[in-house]
Amino acid sequence: MRCGRGYIVVAVLGAICAVGGEVAADGPPESALVWPGQSWETREPAAVGLDAARLAEFAQRVGGRGCVVRGGYMVFTWGDAARRGDVASAAKTWYAHFLFRAVEDGRIPSLDQPVVEFEPRLAEINAALGFKDRDITWRQMANQVSCYGVAEPPGSAYDYNDWQMALFWDCLFQRVYGAAWENVDSSVLHPLLTEPIGCEDNPTFMAFGTGDRPGRLSVSPRDFARFGLLYLREGQWRDRTLMSPGHARMAVSSPLPNSIPRTAGVAAEMISGQRTMGSKQVPDNQGDHLGSYSWLWWTNGVDRTGARNWPSAPADTYAALGHGGHEGIFVIPSLDLIASWNESTMEGSADQDAALGLLASAALPSPMLGQVTADPAHPQWLRRHGEGPFFMCGPGDPEGFLYRGELQADGTRAGDQIELIERLAPTGANCIYLMAVRSHGGDGDPTQNPFINHDPARGINETVLAQWEGWFRAMDEAGIIIYLFIYDDSARIWDTGDTVGEDEARFLRTLVDRFEHHRNLIWCVAEEYEERYSPARVSAIAAIIAAADDHRHPIAVHKLNGLDFTESADDPNIDQFAIQYNVPIAPELHEGLIRAWHDARGRYSLNLAEAADFGTGADLRRKLWACAMAGAYVMVLGMDVASTPAADLEACGRLVRFMEQTPLESLAPHDELARGDTEYVMAAPDRAWVAWSGQRTGALGLSGLPRMTCTLTWLDCATGLTIVQPRIEVAGGDTTWPAPPGIGPETALYVERVE
Repeated sequence: MRCGRGYIVVAVLGAICAVGGEVAADGPPESALVWPGQSWETREPAAVGLDAARLAEFAQRVGGRGCVVRGGYMVFTWGDAARRGDVASAAKTWYAHFLFRAVEDGRIPSLDQPVVEFEPRLAEINAALGFKDRDITWRQMANQVSCYGVAEPPGSAYDYNDWQMALFWDCLFQRVYGAAWENVDSSVLHPLLTEPIGCEDNPTFMAFGTGDRPGRLSVSPRDFARFGLLYLREGQWRDRTLMSPGHARMAVSSPLPNSIPRTAGVAAEMISGQRTMGSKQVPDNQGDHLGSYSWLWWTNGVDRTGARNWPSAPADTYAALGHGGHEGIFVIPSLDLIASWNESTMEGSADQDAALGLLASAALPSPMLGQVTADPAHPQWLRRHGEGPFFMCGPGDPEGFLYRGELQADGTRAGDQIELIERLAPTGANCIYLMAVRSHGGDGDPTQNPFINHDPARGINETVLAQWEGWFRAMDEAGIIIYLFIYDDSARIWDTGDTVGEDEARFLRTLVDRFEHHRNLIWCVAEEYEERYSPARVSAIAAIIAAADDHRHPIAVHKLNGLDFTESADDPNIDQFAIQYNVPIAPELHEGLIRAWHDARGRYSLNLAEAADFGTGADLRRKLWACAMAGAYVMVLGMDVASTPAADLEACGRLVRFMEQTPLESLAPHDELARGDTEYVMAAPDRAWVAWSGQRTGALGLSGLPRMTCTLTWLDCATGLTIVQPRIEVAGGDTTWPAPPGIGPETALYVERVE
């Protein structure tokens, strides 16, 4: 709200308000996203970071006709990508889309509503089985676990079944939407989906007409690619939300657990006259879910043997597939890639995997939009690619995060990880310091590693990585940095001297390939690396991580106590010095990190990752700002989320929000510019200045200012109160400003030149 004397007051925990009351929207700026109009805008593959020769190999491997989209541009086609064709079971993902829309539009109250409320005949069949079909829900039908037509009770087994899919289509489109076969396109498909996303080639649910398997989808590859882009963009199409982001994400990331068996295939009674979408088998039992079936999409999950569905593809890949892959679409969010095709010559998952490997390899290494990455123009800071400044401040614990809770038989943990993430997320503190390997000499017990039965010789346990992925996804969506140490201090599995052997290299590549799709991720080679590794070994590990990472996530290394980073300062694969510096008071932290900043000479970023006895309350806040104003990110040793006072977590969040409003990439420590009660200064000369005091009694000031008009943004570091003073005139030279009423002695001031 506006107050007297030209102040703008902002809520304590809200985002810092822009002059004039404008508030930035969440997510990437609209200008960063490209959408097809009446037709696809085209780009050459090289212009969007793709290898044209590899795309040609991919197209040859797939066969038929199709197209590839990246960044919202059409970049490659083969055959006739504009011709419609039946896509068989790939159409099922469109059915799931309309189920989610029915919930969001209030046509059905819940995904768990019994379908019998729309099809009463389900209540009359299978008396000998306790009328089991009365309990079938929409959720079960949309995951092929309804057990319609087989003997198991609903939800207890997986049955890929064209009879139940026909029942699903008829109940959804004819009963819920009230459409007939003759008008389902004009009354449902077109107005609610294909017209909003601008399909060019008139998709239809009557691929063969109303007299032959009605409900089958005929769509061109380039129009199917639009549907893929809708899910890649999490339900958003330009300025419209066609599906909630929650449903869009859930649809492609919630595979059935391996605990659900495949049906035994014992036939059970179906409704009299039940039609089929294709198969004529009774009972119908076409395959297993492989730990990869999610709301009629196929994901890159892990089956009961620990095998990944498509081992050559990024872990976040998902697909809609028909006729064993002859028709369909691949979507790879981490590479911003979509490939759509029809009439392929691929046969089964092995061919799909080979094709996906070619598609993924066509993408040249590039950060994702919004990803935290090293700033190539300003290596002393990280940034969010394509968006702007990034500042990190938050918990330096629990380093045993991945191993909290009771160990389960399959290697997973029954712990409080999600509760910790949910507690941290609203505070704005944005990191957790955690370890992949804490056994073999580290601080954990022998079970604290991700190997099968905790034995590196048996290889990595994909079930454990799948659980980590769930936690990491929650962190990523909350904007919390996954600060992932490969090795705890003193942890060492492979004794191969200064080199990295093939077993270790395979382990490192597996971790990178599994988690590189997260935008909020920093790799750290080892904690206190000198205890077990040489600089040459650290460099070799960093090189393997960098070579495997398709998105150039930052790579850090952590040392024993001290500020000297000479051995890694010029390593091209190490972006951050994770510092341990155990001094007792804030001024010593600040002075030491200033020395480290000057020693870095802009070659890498600094992260005060460990300092003993950081304290709480005012003492903690003073140390946070002492580090930040010396040019370092901050992770607080002992801040374990669970027992940390909320006020301390919120203090981290305030620092993050304050620093991210500045042109951080241009700021450097300049304490010599301090005047008045100012203690520390960061400055981008003639453009922006940050002044801070932990014990202000009078005015904050700066020296050497140009004559200018500026905006002053004040922050009370203890309460979060923010006040903006727009269009303040500065005569130049030494200048001081009294703090507005309400701003306490712990004061930060951002001075931004506005001319």
